[in-house]
Amino acid sequence: MSDIAIKIENLSKLYRLGEIGTGTLSHDLNRWFAKFKGKDDPFAKISRINHHKNNKISENEIWALKDINFEVKKGEVLGIIGKNGAGKSTLLKILSKITKPTSGEIKLNGKIASLLEVGTGFHQEMTGRENIFLNGAILGMTKAEIKRKFDEIVDFSGVEKFIDTPVKRYSSGMYVRLAFAVAAHLEPDILIVDEVLAVGDAEFQKKCIGKMKDVSEQEGRTVLFVSHNMSAIQNLCKNALLLNQGSVEMKSLPPK
Repeated sequence: MSDIAIKIENLSKLYRLGEIGTGTLSHDLNRWFAKFKGKDDPFAKISRINHHKNNKISENEIWALKDINFEVKKGEVLGIIGKNGAGKSTLLKILSKITKPTSGEIKLNGKIASLLEVGTGFHQEMTGRENIFLNGAILGMTKAEIKRKFDEIVDFSGVEKFIDTPVKRYSSGMYVRLAFAVAAHLEPDILIVDEVLAVGDAEFQKKCIGKMKDVSEQEGRTVLFVSHNMSAIQNLCKNALLLNQGSVEMKSLPPK
């Protein structure tokens, strides 16, 4: 796995719509204690998990991902495309360790920084400056290492005047500019970016694309890029993962 940054094997994710009653107080208490201890639901319907290929699930269950398999090499920019509800966000949340898969195996070679949606990744009560240092610490960087990157991050984001303002007072555009700058400059091995180009002006979008190219081509880092902007996908990626109703296929993209 020396040249592989991400390897996904038989990855599936089942969502249950609402709570499933167990019928007895004893069962409900056992379920609560299992959840409290971080264990699996003792009354989960495992047989359905094992037979999902035949769609043997109840009407209050839905497979967001079904037997996903793919690899991403170090230094590759992989596009992820598909309609809303295709499973893109679920896949990114699993890779970012926000949620757990129902089954399958994930191998990640390196540290991950994720920019998934406006409102995630920052502590709302903290200033922009404080959040930069917090995110760097989460990635395992020392204070000195973060300081060396600090001016570059602030300059890229364009929020110099507001860097000591709590981020809860930022506009969505300011927020995502700083969030992208932090994620891209704090040297993660794998950068996950979800629809960053949906917020911000054309100039910032161009900066984002240029930075993702630099991160991949010059620094050898891996990028997963989700966007409905096919021009941006084509500009950045040689290959794309097409998700459709939880299933996946790899697509080679023609050069722009």
